[in-house]
Amino acid sequence: MPFHDRPRSNWPRGKFGLTSLILALIMSRAAVAGSAGRFERPPSLPPQTLAPATLVQGPGFRVDDPVPTDGLVAHFQIRSDVGVFPAPGLDLLRIRVAELPAIVQLQNTSKSGVFAQSLARNAVRPVEAAGRMIRNPMETVQGLPGGVSRFFGRVGHGAQQIAQAATNSDQNGAGEMASRVGKTTRDVLGYEQERRQLARSLHVDPYTTNPVLVPLLDQIADVAFAAHVGVSVAFSVAVPGSIAITGTTMVSNWVWDTPKADLIVRDQNKLKELGVSNDVINAFNDNIAFPLSVQTQFVESLSQLSAVPGCVKVAALASTAESEVQARFLTDAVGMLVTFNRRTPLARLTATRTVVGFGRDGSIVVPAPVDYVSWTQRIASFANRPDLVARKKVVLLTGQMSPMAKSHFKALGWTIYERAPAL
Repeated sequence: MPFHDRPRSNWPRGKFGLTSLILALIMSRAAVAGSAGRFERPPSLPPQTLAPATLVQGPGFRVDDPVPTDGLVAHFQIRSDVGVFPAPGLDLLRIRVAELPAIVQLQNTSKSGVFAQSLARNAVRPVEAAGRMIRNPMETVQGLPGGVSRFFGRVGHGAQQIAQAATNSDQNGAGEMASRVGKTTRDVLGYEQERRQLARSLHVDPYTTNPVLVPLLDQIADVAFAAHVGVSVAFSVAVPGSIAITGTTMVSNWVWDTPKADLIVRDQNKLKELGVSNDVINAFNDNIAFPLSVQTQFVESLSQLSAVPGCVKVAALASTAESEVQARFLTDAVGMLVTFNRRTPLARLTATRTVVGFGRDGSIVVPAPVDYVSWTQRIASFANRPDLVARKKVVLLTGQMSPMAKSHFKALGWTIYERAPAL
């Protein structure tokens, strides 16, 4: 049996074991170096190879063709009647496409009756900046600071980064929490509930980060609350996406039905039950990279793995997320492990660079909620990581691999599952 295929429990010890380990490291690096001339450039692909047809084109929108990829994530750009929207990743594509009818409905509502009068009195107009949201889609791909490639790099976010996240939370938490909880006085009087109910009737996330939808939700909910009028937003067309705004219908209902402050407290209490430290809880809760809906889905999924050691490390990694794309990646990764654990129980979790599960049989499971994996130097280094050594190595993808990447992964002993569900 080749050394790199042996389970850790059977690794040789002593002088011979050290020599073998060094040899394995050298061979691993040599494999990467030997592939240097055979790396591929992440391609631009037709959108229909990356996404379902209903998300590529529909009433009032279409996705640009081709779609650039960065080695892991596809960077979609939606052109619609209400503006141009970037969507890094299939997850956000589903969300942004499903939000388009809501924008149309709210824009139409803002022009009618009491809403138009109130908006006119307050000199407020629906946001018109949608078409200026992105100028060059390749700018989103190249050097994306909050991209998921960080999770497949050589250096993980360790104790120093987590401590820094906690420090930033202490310094900025009050302002960020106030922003997240919203306008406190109006929340007490029912404005926040009005806004959540409005979002529910539109089948959208009340905590969406869509820069066109957010102010529209604010404006209509504000007028409806102040003028004590109901809002009719019945759809005349089918919503081209799931009505579930999170990974599960149950969590979606929590997000729609639960006041913000109560939802935040729920998340905090569940993390405490998992044994997460107060510093990490504060850093996680104050991390504005996580929309509150995504934060709640992450905590709920992690709670379903409470019997698996390592949840604390996963929460600590999540506290360092630098963008919504990273936050959604980690949330979906945990969700994939929840699904895997139901079939094949996990023994422990690690989160040194990305989230990794270890099976009770010594196997390694890497959840990768990404769109299209190319054989780049970064991915080659990850596939050859000396700490991911086991008789059985599994990678779960929500998307797919290029033929070259698939060939190399299989040659290195990885079992690949493409288009695996996130939860």
